[in-house]
Amino acid sequence: MNRRRFGKYLPALSLLAAGLASAHGINPPKVAASEELVTVFVAKKIVTMDPTQPTASAVAVRGREILSVGSLADLQPWLKAHPHRIDTQFKDKVLVPGLIDPHMHPLLGAIAFQTTWITPEPWNIMGKKTPATIGQAAYLKALKTAFAERKKDSPIFMTWGFSADTHGELSAGVLDGISKDVPILVLQRSLHEIYINSAMLELLKSKGMDPTAFKDHPQIDWKKNHFWEDGMFSVALPYLSNFLLAPAAADPGYRKTLDYLTYNGVTTVADMNTGGTNWELEMGALKRNIDQPDSPVRVRLTPDVYKIGLALKSPEAAMKRVADLKAQNTRHLVFNNGIKLFADGAMFSQAMQVNEPGYIDGHHGEWITQPAPFEEIARSYWNAGYQIHVHTNGDGGAKLVLDTLQKLQNEKFRADHRFTIEHYGYANDGVSRRIATLGASVSANPFYLHDLGDRYAASGLGTDRASRIAPLGGLVRRNVAVSLHSDFPMAPAEPLFLAWTAASRETLSGKVFAPAERLSLDQALRAVTIDAAYTIGMENELGSIEAGKLADFAVLDKDPYEVGVKGLRDIKVWGTVFEGRPFKAKAAAQ
Repeated sequence: MNRRRFGKYLPALSLLAAGLASAHGINPPKVAASEELVTVFVAKKIVTMDPTQPTASAVAVRGREILSVGSLADLQPWLKAHPHRIDTQFKDKVLVPGLIDPHMHPLLGAIAFQTTWITPEPWNIMGKKTPATIGQAAYLKALKTAFAERKKDSPIFMTWGFSADTHGELSAGVLDGISKDVPILVLQRSLHEIYINSAMLELLKSKGMDPTAFKDHPQIDWKKNHFWEDGMFSVALPYLSNFLLAPAAADPGYRKTLDYLTYNGVTTVADMNTGGTNWELEMGALKRNIDQPDSPVRVRLTPDVYKIGLALKSPEAAMKRVADLKAQNTRHLVFNNGIKLFADGAMFSQAMQVNEPGYIDGHHGEWITQPAPFEEIARSYWNAGYQIHVHTNGDGGAKLVLDTLQKLQNEKFRADHRFTIEHYGYANDGVSRRIATLGASVSANPFYLHDLGDRYAASGLGTDRASRIAPLGGLVRRNVAVSLHSDFPMAPAEPLFLAWTAASRETLSGKVFAPAERLSLDQALRAVTIDAAYTIGMENELGSIEAGKLADFAVLDKDPYEVGVKGLRDIKVWGTVFEGRPFKAKAAAQ
């Protein structure tokens, strides 16, 4: 066939090729995309977290993705070939990869921001300071004052931060002494426990909760109206969710959470309890508040399969719901095969399971999921190929989790399983060694050591064991992948502060506990960037500034490597760049 005759068939052949490509899921290249304007961000310094090119001064972005990184001279092959603009607004700033919080809770942040904070440690959220409240008398005084100053149009008074080891005992009788008419909900510091007054109990009963059906529940004290762990999650929370997740109450809290994340340079978080409260209400809130064109944060969804199974009354139905989730992925809401399980109880209430010699006062830890069903659920998701994240705090909890992982590996070996211990509250070096042997990863909350080290040395664990809270040095020495998270609102969602905590191991009093368990500066920064991305299975898209990855940056006033560990927590954050679009942080409260 000669060229002239062949030419007349080209339009038809092009249409046929396009149709075949579409039928096979292949998208032919779009010429228009190559003409999209390239933006070149110029900075004082770019810290890439890419070992092959650790620093740069310019990064070229097209659409959502990074085209090239280097100096302006290095970028010339791209700039000569494509229309572009030079953006110099960050010429005096330092760019680092968008910071990642690989375990936090947008829902719990939204709930916490609805409440009055009365906490055992000081907080500073975007300039709004909450002082530490120490002692029972001080707590009750603060509680009564907050109740008197509450918004009278709110049907429920809610407060967060109560901690028995600092604030003494609490009960329905104490709360009824404040009010028998207005429902009062006290959320314990860990958000794994609640105390309610009689009016709140009556409100829950009016919504369908039947105390007689749970009169013998081992994690409910009906005399005190105290619910903890499964007693809170399975019995009380289903009836609380309609109050806590009503759009008028929840949405302002979600917006405050997004502002707070941008204020601290965070562009990606993992929601490590998706669906654990109420699937429909949670997903509705995420779509209204985060899955929006102007949202500066993406959320990796991690379904709480145990609680979803309880809600659906079927583990099989829970697995189907999880399997269907990937088809619903958007730019801002991403599911990539991670699921969440729970082992032992909360660190902040000394409910974690600890091995001998146990707790100083003789109390026992708690299980959120009892050992037998834990192993059964883990096996189901392991065999189906999911990445399993497990809430684990004490060394007793770690033993159950690692015993289970060993069984699963023996039954069905998986190479790159990324089974992840979440929190890693307290453990000895033998646990770290075993984690390395089994090929597991750790996403740790280093704030436990900073906040609880002094208190748990004096009451609970003793000095020697409290010094081993969040022991990370032994993990990285054995090449275990370690990331740092906030579990917000358990800790501040401030990755640079968390990195400082892990690298310094300073407690609130200024003591240094177990310096051998420190991370180096580089390890700590990796733990909130590229290694955090690895934890949530997104290291090919996030965590470093290099060609082909999403254009997510945190914009800092100073270079973390220049200020060192000591200056890490004091670095000011201008804001972020999310998928190529700058978002300036809102001003701090004065």
